[in-house]
Amino acid sequence: MTIENEDQELNVPPVETEQEQEQEQTPPADAPGEGEGDDENEVVITFGDEPAPPPSEEPAQSTPAWVKELRKSQRDLQRENRELRSKLQAPAPADNAPTLGAKPTLEAMEWDTDKYDVALEKWYTDKGKVEAHAATQKQEQSKQQEAWQAKLTSYQTNKAALKAPDFEEAEHAATEIFSVTQQGVLLQGAENSAQLVYALGKNPAKAKELAAITDPVRFAWKAAQLEKEMKMTTTPRKTPPPPDRPLKGSGPVGGSSDATLERLRADAERTGDLSKVVAYKRDMKSRQK
Repeated sequence: MTIENEDQELNVPPVETEQEQEQEQTPPADAPGEGEGDDENEVVITFGDEPAPPPSEEPAQSTPAWVKELRKSQRDLQRENRELRSKLQAPAPADNAPTLGAKPTLEAMEWDTDKYDVALEKWYTDKGKVEAHAATQKQEQSKQQEAWQAKLTSYQTNKAALKAPDFEEAEHAATEIFSVTQQGVLLQGAENSAQLVYALGKNPAKAKELAAITDPVRFAWKAAQLEKEMKMTTTPRKTPPPPDRPLKGSGPVGGSSDATLERLRADAERTGDLSKVVAYKRDMKSRQK
C-alpha cells in the first residue's frame, strides 16, 4: 500500500511546503476575479414586433488580442479599398468656381491705355471673386469637417455606452453590406447611429433589404423608420466564477493537530526515509479499529 493510500484512509492530507500552501490559497493571475465580466452585456435590439432571440446561455469567451488586432486590420483594409473604389467610380463634380486669367499688360492691349485700364479693372474684379469663392469654400469645408467629426465622436461615445461585446463583429457585418455612401447616411442621419449599425449588423436580412434601396432620399427615410422601430433590451452577462478549490492544510481533517505525525514527516523530508511515517500511520489505524 502506498503512502498516498494511507493518507486517504486516515483522512490526513499530505504535508505541503509553505510555498505550495501559498499557491493553493492564491488564485492564478489569469483567473477571473469576483465580479469580473460585469461590464459585458447581452444586448438585443429588435425592429417593431419581431420576437427577440433567446438569450445566450454560454459564457462570453475572451478573444485573444492578436485575433482582435488582425480582424481590425482586415476591416480597415477593406474599408480603405471600398472608399478608393467609390472615389474612382464617382463622376467628377462640376466646377463652377470663377477663374482668373493672366494679368493684362499694355503690350497685350497693343499699347492702348484705355483698353488696358478697362481690362485691368476687370481683372481685379475677377480676382476678388476668385478669392471670395476660395474663402467661402474653405469655410464650408471647415464646417463640414467639424460636423463630421462631431458625428464620429457621437458614434464612438454611443458605441462605448452600448457595451456590446460583439459590437466589432456586428459593425464589420454592416460595413460589408452597405456602401460607403449609405454608411455616411446612417452615420449622419441617425439619432443614435451606433445602435442602428449594431442592430443592422446583427440582422443581415433587414440590412440587405435596406441596402437594396439605391435612392439616397428613400434610403434615409427608410433608415429613420427602422430607427424608430428599434427596441433594445440589455441583460448583464457575467463570466461564471472558477470552481471553488479547497484549501489544503497541514493537520488532520478533524481540526486537531498531530504533533508526532508532523515531526515524523519533517524528519522524513529531511532524511528521505519514510518508514517511520508509514509505521506510525499503520499504528494509528490499528488503534482506531
